[in-house]
Amino acid sequence: MTDPAPTPPGDTAARIARIRLHPVLHQMPDSHAYGMARGLTAARGATIVEIETNTGVTGWGEAWGPPDFPAAYLGMVEARWRGARLTDHAALFHTLIAQNYHFGVQNGLMALLSGLDIAIHDALGKELGLPVHALLGGRAREEVLCYASGGYFTADPARGIESQLPRFAGFPACKIKIGRGAADDAARVRLVRDAHGPAMRVFVDANGNYTLDQVLASMRALEGLDVGWFEEPLAPAEEEGYRLLHARATIPVATGEALYTAFAFDRLLAPRAMDVAQPDLALVGGLSQGRLISQLCTLRHARLSPHVWGSGLGLAAAVHLVAAHPAYPATTNEADPPWVEYDVADNPLRDEILLAPLRPVQGRIAVPIAPGLGVEPDRAALARFRPR
Repeated sequence: MTDPAPTPPGDTAARIARIRLHPVLHQMPDSHAYGMARGLTAARGATIVEIETNTGVTGWGEAWGPPDFPAAYLGMVEARWRGARLTDHAALFHTLIAQNYHFGVQNGLMALLSGLDIAIHDALGKELGLPVHALLGGRAREEVLCYASGGYFTADPARGIESQLPRFAGFPACKIKIGRGAADDAARVRLVRDAHGPAMRVFVDANGNYTLDQVLASMRALEGLDVGWFEEPLAPAEEEGYRLLHARATIPVATGEALYTAFAFDRLLAPRAMDVAQPDLALVGGLSQGRLISQLCTLRHARLSPHVWGSGLGLAAAVHLVAAHPAYPATTNEADPPWVEYDVADNPLRDEILLAPLRPVQGRIAVPIAPGLGVEPDRAALARFRPR
């Protein structure tokens, strides 16, 4: 570990002194594997990013993916960012991406920068005595709506969707996995309807496992079941496919969890090829890119619903982004407020690595008002979940 960079005389701005990565992994038995139409997993992982400032403040963020995914880029990033002012984070981000444009953005570098950006916002909020949503434009709502995300495909049939349905209780909306054929898609949605009735909002997620004709067949099969949105109907790279689909879709189209940076979102939002933008803040470029995507949604009259599947830090970041997202064009009567995804599967990375995790009450999370993200990791838990 290197020593903190010296602060120039007379400069009192908080600066990045150290960056540390805390890989975390929750490994399950193979029999407990669960997931999507593309495949199942028996592990959940992330990298918790910690920054320390020259003023002694600590900020925390989350980088997406397997624990070793962003680590290879740490040396390069730290060499450029160590000693930099926290308030210069947006300029640092774009300079690094521009200088290394041959890398592209779909890589572990963007995951690392995402976690670093969230951590910088956390530290800035603590330095200024402000919650993160205040740094993103202010609080547009006192609480955020959550939908229960589950209904996974499972390795063990006994752990299938029927056994997961009780976890949706108390939420106003849920999302389930589909993508194994139109008839199966409809059957899975009917199970939710039978268990929770017509009042439950139901979203579906194919994780890009379909071609255009297959999506249209699935949408036809889902007619009459009041599906709120069809998530990742096509693979992320199918930009032309999304444009063609949106012109024919009978269910609102949602996508974005596998898109990197606001540039990728603009390519679908500008031609009105998506209805709901779903950035994963631990992957897309952090809260700075998340705010740009929020602004694009406002400009293009699209909805925002961040994807959350990692740790409690990613959830906290999503809550702050949605808290700051304006209701525009609505005023007092917001017909469909932005949703935050709340995964209802067993996830100790969400529930056990924070000293006081955010928990929904009747499907709502109160927006934290403490400085920064309003949550703090438990260092003992970070050590406990460190891969061996």
